[in-house]
Amino acid sequence: MQKLEMKYLPLTEIDISRSNVRKVNIEEDIDELAANIKEIGVQQPVVVFFEKGRYELIIGQRRYLASKKAGLKEIPALITSIKNTTEAMIRSFSENIHRLKLDYRDKMQVARNLLNHYGSINSVANVLGLSEATVRNYLGYAGVPEGLKQMVSDRFMSAATATEISKHIADEKEAMEIARRVIETPRGERRTAIIETAKEHPNKKAPEIYRLSQRQQFKKITLHLSSRVAEALATACRDYSSSPTEIAIDALEDWLTNQGFLK
Repeated sequence: MQKLEMKYLPLTEIDISRSNVRKVNIEEDIDELAANIKEIGVQQPVVVFFEKGRYELIIGQRRYLASKKAGLKEIPALITSIKNTTEAMIRSFSENIHRLKLDYRDKMQVARNLLNHYGSINSVANVLGLSEATVRNYLGYAGVPEGLKQMVSDRFMSAATATEISKHIADEKEAMEIARRVIETPRGERRTAIIETAKEHPNKKAPEIYRLSQRQQFKKITLHLSSRVAEALATACRDYSSSPTEIAIDALEDWLTNQGFLK
């Protein structure tokens, strides 16, 4: 077990480490946090390591920024020894994922960096304490098994469809079987039914998923988007290699889940 040294450090001696995983929405509610710190102080130390004459902050970026905004001169800090930037990134991810929700883009970048380092999705899942399906979700098309990528290269399916299957079916053999079922199905609503059924029943085998999908009923709705939202959706489609329908469904499911309507 590593020993941690506790000190009050001047804010001027601390830099935010490049390994800190939070890059998006850093300033969200920062004024409220600064006001709270100004009133009662910093209740939980930040975590730093010492390198090249400076302290590198890996946990507590928002506390650090809010403390500066509150006018503090120093902050309580735990000084730890970090062997490399990969370890620092893992520590930062593990801390942040249990706090203010990390933006999806931050999660995606961490997963890609760690995949480059470790070489396998299983290893990334183990070091982050997540399921392989979750890591594949973060990775997007980069996490799609090679067999599905070959189907995309052979023009049997789109990259978006391959990504959607991979995100929700962790077992590669089952993902390939679901993909074959999709390929054999005429384009349109029935293909969507297979993928949506697989999302709802990720532990069922491909034949059962296909059978259930044939009974799946979908309700169609029409959305009228402002030009601002439509442009943002188009950008998201490019960035995540997904279709507008897939992103809209994911966004709606996330919102309904977060609000407690979807269990």
